Amino acid sequence: MDPAGWRVAMDLPWHDDAYLDAHYAEGKRQAEAVFARTAGFAFASVRSAHVLGGGAQEFTGRLAHYTGRVSRGEDIAVHAPALPTVFIHHEELADLLSWAATADFTGPVNACSDGPLDVRGLTGIVAAQAGRKAVHRIVPAGEKASPFSFDRHYAMSNARAKKLGFAFSRTTDWLPGAVAAALALPAAPTD
Repeated sequence: MDPAGWRVAMDLPWHDDAYLDAHYAEGKRQAEAVFARTAGFAFASVRSAHVLGGGAQEFTGRLAHYTGRVSRGEDIAVHAPALPTVFIHHEELADLLSWAATADFTGPVNACSDGPLDVRGLTGIVAAQAGRKAVHRIVPAGEKASPFSFDRHYAMSNARAKKLGFAFSRTTDWLPGAVAAALALPAAPTD
């Protein structure tokens, strides 16, 4: 997506926290579009995949959702044709941001480890680390599923960042360690 071509709507209620939460991705697109249209300076932007890892530092609770449900033997709501998404380890994202700050390029780059996973691949890694079986429950079309279960294509390509010189890890190389760190945390309340 070329950010210069994205519609900017400054009249939307960006000051409303509920609106911001519901339109998080749109807010990022519009911010990038504002930078792209502002003449006078060049900029680079990093579009991040889902960030995982860090144990207690992982504040979103999305990985904890899976480690908790698998550990307790609870079912996980998934789409029937769950489509893959991409992830990046928090340390790899920090490395990429540091690299991007000193690299000589402008425009957007995508930040994601190599190897997309669907929700079943993710829960398989969680189950292997937890020594349990993942139990999936298919949700009807339109019903809300667990985080990272998508009924639409939700992956991105890191080809431009690679071409510019950044070397990415494979998701399956670091994800078991991130899951182990999440499993080692005190149990969160059930969701």
